Amino acid sequence: MILNRYFLKDIILYTTSVGLIFLLLVVSSRSIQYLEQAALGEVNPAVVGWVIFYRLPEFLQIILPLSFFLSLIITLGKLSADNELGILEQIGFSEKKLIAISFIPASLIASISLILSIWIAPISSNQVELLLKKQSFEDSFNSIQPGKFFKLNNDLLFYMKERTAKGLESVFIKSANSEGSLKNGVILAKRASVAEDKNSLLLEDGSLYLSTNTEEFSKLTFEELEIDMTSNPDRDMTSDKVKILKKIANKQWNISLALICIVGVLLAIPIGKVKPRKGRHSKLLPAVLLFIFYLGLLITGRGWVESGSLGEYPGMYLIHLIFIILGLVLLFKKELIKKFK
Repeated sequence: MILNRYFLKDIILYTTSVGLIFLLLVVSSRSIQYLEQAALGEVNPAVVGWVIFYRLPEFLQIILPLSFFLSLIITLGKLSADNELGILEQIGFSEKKLIAISFIPASLIASISLILSIWIAPISSNQVELLLKKQSFEDSFNSIQPGKFFKLNNDLLFYMKERTAKGLESVFIKSANSEGSLKNGVILAKRASVAEDKNSLLLEDGSLYLSTNTEEFSKLTFEELEIDMTSNPDRDMTSDKVKILKKIANKQWNISLALICIVGVLLAIPIGKVKPRKGRHSKLLPAVLLFIFYLGLLITGRGWVESGSLGEYPGMYLIHLIFIILGLVLLFKKELIKKFK
């Protein structure tokens, strides 16, 4: 029990330390990227902090499995270099025992990864999209010039007579494409402005003209009308097949981020050991390259599933199976060599 705690303590310590380092690097890199966009006027500086905050779950999806995998390599390297692992093996602390103990934190991190991937990350991504769309709409609205037709959010064809402190005066709005929400009508309004929620277009004192099955128009007058500029189902022209394939790929990707923690144990235990006289971190670079290769194949596999090149089954699970076999071969290579001699 004491040995178990000793081993788990090191894994948890290194997972936390490595994870924080990677998180700091990613957050710093993304912050610089968004600040550069803000300097160019592409992103509002006021929302940069919130965008980074909402993207944290997305970052942690990758950082947690990588940090755990490297923590196993570092812990095994430390124990091997100090000759502690050899002593532990002599008193019955075998590789199988190491794997069994490692599966405890692996299962915990895999569960956290699933929660992040399935529930938290999608909500956060929607918030990021909402923030950026909100800013995009405001920028588009503020760039409208009097007396000129303008495409607003690539959906509405907009025209106004003049700009005042209260907003845009004498407004004409029509769908910019045949599939838009106003494809059968137009709006005339006295004034237009950005609503308080920053997501909607607020129209005042106007009329909505909709065409009927005949050549006549029905007229609806309004004092105020809000048009949501952040979402419009009529704009989505993606086919049902593409939507289904993308949904399947996303599901397999979410599960894969959890599975990589479990499979990582089978890979880390055999490759993490070093000879006592060698540096304790000598296997760190090969481990990082192996993880990047593993993750790269999963990203490629996700693209194949989305395009329909790789079927739902085995799908991305085929990649995990290959690495499971690789891990088992590395674990039992001595027995296999003896068997085939």
